[in-house]
Amino acid sequence: MRKIFPLALMFALLCPCAAVLTSPPAAQAQAHAAPRKTGKLTNALRARARAAQKGERTRVIVSLARGADAETSRRSLQSTGAHVRQQLDELGVMVADVPTNQLETLATHNEVSWLSEDAEVRSLTTTPDNTSHVEVTTGASLILPSGNNNEAQGGAGNGVGIALLDSGLNPPDTAEFAGYKLQSSSLLGTGLLGSTTLTSYNRVSTPVDFTGENRTDDPYGHGTHTAGVAAGTGQSSEDYAAQHAGAPTYGGVATGANLVSVRVLNSQGVGTVSNVIAGINWVIQNKSKYNIRVMNLSLGTSVTQSYKTDPLCQAVGRAVDAGIVVVVAAGNWGKDSNGNTIYGGILSPANSPKVITVGAVNTQQTDWRNDDVVASYSSRGPTLVDGIVKPDLVAPGNRTGAAETANTSPTASNQTNTSGGGLIGGLLFSNSTSTTPVATGTYQILSGTSFAAPAVAGTAALMLEANPSLTPQMVKAVLMRTAERLPIYEALVMNGQMTSYERLITEGAGELNTNAAKLVAQAIRKDANRAVIGDYLLKSTTYSKIAGITAPIAGQAIPLNNGVVWVEGVAFNDHLQLTSGYLLTNGQVINDGFAVADGYMLWDGTYVCPNGITIASGITIASGITIASGITIASGITIASGITIASTYISADGTLSTGNISGLSFDNQDAWAANMIDPASNTTSEEQVMIQGEQVVPLNVWRLSMTSPLFPHR
Repeated sequence: MRKIFPLALMFALLCPCAAVLTSPPAAQAQAHAAPRKTGKLTNALRARARAAQKGERTRVIVSLARGADAETSRRSLQSTGAHVRQQLDELGVMVADVPTNQLETLATHNEVSWLSEDAEVRSLTTTPDNTSHVEVTTGASLILPSGNNNEAQGGAGNGVGIALLDSGLNPPDTAEFAGYKLQSSSLLGTGLLGSTTLTSYNRVSTPVDFTGENRTDDPYGHGTHTAGVAAGTGQSSEDYAAQHAGAPTYGGVATGANLVSVRVLNSQGVGTVSNVIAGINWVIQNKSKYNIRVMNLSLGTSVTQSYKTDPLCQAVGRAVDAGIVVVVAAGNWGKDSNGNTIYGGILSPANSPKVITVGAVNTQQTDWRNDDVVASYSSRGPTLVDGIVKPDLVAPGNRTGAAETANTSPTASNQTNTSGGGLIGGLLFSNSTSTTPVATGTYQILSGTSFAAPAVAGTAALMLEANPSLTPQMVKAVLMRTAERLPIYEALVMNGQMTSYERLITEGAGELNTNAAKLVAQAIRKDANRAVIGDYLLKSTTYSKIAGITAPIAGQAIPLNNGVVWVEGVAFNDHLQLTSGYLLTNGQVINDGFAVADGYMLWDGTYVCPNGITIASGITIASGITIASGITIASGITIASGITIASTYISADGTLSTGNISGLSFDNQDAWAANMIDPASNTTSEEQVMIQGEQVVPLNVWRLSMTSPLFPHR
């Protein structure tokens, strides 16, 4: 477990008061001049050379003497033990790593005109805001407002409530979950001498406890970390990074969203199904009071029955029916004791078809996504008993940095700075006293699908602020459509080492793209909840023309398509058409679930179908198989260019009109039947995954017998 502590700058001790200057103006001017450079190297390099430790090396920029021969100069440098890293002939410059104790010697060489430090160069950004790994690699940094003044005007999930059913929430300082708003005042309310002031407020509502411990703090720490990924500001880390270039920051996704802590896990991180159900019931009852549009459950229990009878699955389904987007962690049961992939580890209530089930990505700690893989511990589908294809998508979850609970943070505080107001300000300008939060908190590095789910929950909050009319089904559809299929699995499918179905039960629709999801949500009509079957959700534009949805993430191009053609009633043609179902090749109709074109994506976004049709990057793959008022609009998948893919090249999973699950998993039983997990055998604890991540190896994992009532059957 890694902790980051903000460091105080010992400024006063290093800057003693200056004596009164008595020297003449010229002497004063000389005293304030830039440091004098002597010989052929800077004073800083000379001082470093004289204090050099054995084996120490310094990277320098060597300006060569006019007319010096490049090869002779290279040999001259090498004679001092220098390693030449770059030779820039057009500039007469070499960059070299030089033994520090040889710097003064090198400066005496005739080939050398001057030695300079290879100084650090920073961008001209004024703030490290929105630079955390989670913000950058999800694309959230592309759309989040920068700075508190801009955030106060919206765009960070402002006003949207996220209910966190977890172990509690105990902020490490007053800044981590602070919100900001602009407050106007004028002389006696006349509008004269008006001014606008930035004020802060606490985005965490009054918490509730269902554990029976009669406390709402977070001694276990899981809930606070989850909250940090979903909506933490990372302010303390950003303040530190502003003074220490290159230091990591730990901001979350929806830095303006409100948080509602519903404590259902106790001090050991354990709860009961009845605790969670009671918490869900409370959320539904209070959704209007706190504008709860999103609920995150980074918790789960073993599947023991069908989702149709599981009380926990039924409860989250009721929340979705009440208009709440429910995001659930998939679980951490993805491998056996030998490190081999195992299937069926999706926990309850992540096995509910109504929720958004999120697996974890191992980003390799790089912001760009070409090296991303699904974490080995992340649970794969299909679900036990019902055989539903899960997860729905994946998000960064391995070694994720976010807020540490005040229960354990060594520098936790409730400090604020007070300003403004006063008697005159209050009477004349209605200018109340304002408080500024003080950032002192620390952060933890933890792993698990628990911390992938809140990144999706935060993204949902951004989408709902941008378009409050979206239904939970529409949010799920857009999240899945805008997800990016991971290149590693596309290569495996292309080479025949993985089937399209195996890819689906590993990564779902792909990796979260917060930027694209919000932009699509923003483009959808603002009365989407009133749309009826057959209506278009995009009226003034088309999907492929939405500005910015293919914007690069960390310099990597993002393809327009991911092959998803239908999700939860939304058909992804150019205008996103609302439908009542999806027609399967056997003539049956699924009312929920998804449909995706088989095939694989190339690195440049080109889509290759199983029948050999190649679809160029930038062309929208759009669903033509829709049911509107019982009428089949088309058969096959129509592409914007007019090419039609036969419907036999479509993988679809969902609930049939008969109430049964479609047969996608059963048609691909060979992929998973011999490697289904027996949930009674897994002894891996949440703490092991949280702290060790990919290094966790389960002690004993048994395969599920095909005769078990938990084994999926058609």
